[in-house]
Amino acid sequence: MPDNQNGADAPLADQVKEQAQQAVQQGQQYAGQVVGLLGTRLKSALTQQKDNLATGITDVAQILKQNSESLTGQGIGVFAVPYVNQAADKLTEVGTTIQGKGIEEVIQDTENFGRNQPAIFLGAATLIGFAAARFLKSSGQSAAA
Repeated sequence: MPDNQNGADAPLADQVKEQAQQAVQQGQQYAGQVVGLLGTRLKSALTQQKDNLATGITDVAQILKQNSESLTGQGIGVFAVPYVNQAADKLTEVGTTIQGKGIEEVIQDTENFGRNQPAIFLGAATLIGFAAARFLKSSGQSAAA
């Protein structure tokens, strides 16, 4: 009689094993969908920030050009205007390039620049960090006032 019970237990064990495998497969599919959705949302958010950065860069370039015109009448302006205009043109070019690229290309270009020009990359990152800190500090003070 014990042999009969072992024979009856085998199909039950197989059923439990099969159901567990199905549950694991469903869990993997669900996890894959969640990761895909998060990836899509992250890419969308990064693309939006990339576009905001490109717009900000071209806006800064326009401000530089406008201010260079006001420097023309001043003594130092004669020497500074060509450099300010050149910087504005370069910023416009950078903004347009960033706008035209996908987020993957921008990240890859940034990584390559960091590898090829580490000193400039770290200097620029430091300057951006200081500027961001000053901006956030001044925004916090004006909001508290």
